[in-house]
Amino acid sequence: MKKCLLFSALFFFVSICSAAVRYVTVSGAGTLDGSSWANAAPGSALQNMINLSAANDQVWVASGTYYPTTTSNRTLSFTMKNGVVIYGGFSGTETSLTQRSFQCGPGSILSGEIGAAGNSDNSYHVISNGNGLSNTAVLDGFVIRDANDNRPATDNDGLGGGIYNNGSNGGQCNPTIRNCIIINNRAVFGAGIFNNGYNSGNANPMIVNCIIANNIATSGGGGIDNFGLAGTASPTIINSVIYNNTATERAGAMYCWGGNNGNASPTVINTVFAKNTAASGGGI
Repeated sequence: MKKCLLFSALFFFVSICSAAVRYVTVSGAGTLDGSSWANAAPGSALQNMINLSAANDQVWVASGTYYPTTTSNRTLSFTMKNGVVIYGGFSGTETSLTQRSFQCGPGSILSGEIGAAGNSDNSYHVISNGNGLSNTAVLDGFVIRDANDNRPATDNDGLGGGIYNNGSNGGQCNPTIRNCIIINNRAVFGAGIFNNGYNSGNANPMIVNCIIANNIATSGGGGIDNFGLAGTASPTIINSVIYNNTATERAGAMYCWGGNNGNASPTVINTVFAKNTAASGGGI
């Protein structure tokens, strides 16, 4: 029994010690392999660094602006990964996470502004998360902006400009979003964040210490849309500000729809709703 416990403790210790940090700056440096700030991967490889990471790994992203693609393909987005924490807001010299500073807010920007000036050709989503994502997938310390999903609304289109959490059709999509600013995104529904739990799905992200502001929905849910029709879309929102979002029709700040025996019942703690507007239900 003692040998088993010793082996388990040793395995846990080795697993923790083997966790990697991958480093990304806008232009990259050195060998560009992401092994250190001196050899940082370039911004165009940010998604690749996330994909290469395993459980307990971290991706450290320096201040600057990063795009989902270097092409004009509006369908491409960043995607989070289970067990991987993606940290933004570094100056590019830190050796410890405690050295990261948010005195002027997070300086790492994920932007959908991939084309010409203006939003007509911007990415449909800045971040698009699919089925199977748990709260061990963490995004911490970013500005998420400039998406425009202006496609006619379907089961997957026109939804969630800034962040689209798709747990529909029996899946789950429950990432953790911390210390982020989600701003200046557009979509038909859920311009800032769309949580899709449709048809026995689950989309219950954890949103902590975030600002969701100046997002515009051409139909409903300017800031957040929780779509729990015949499923569950019930995020937990803590210590956040949902400000100055707009919906042309319903719910300037947050739209909750849990029809057909579904559930859209968010838990909201220490959160401010202010100056959100819509034709019906400016706040919620």
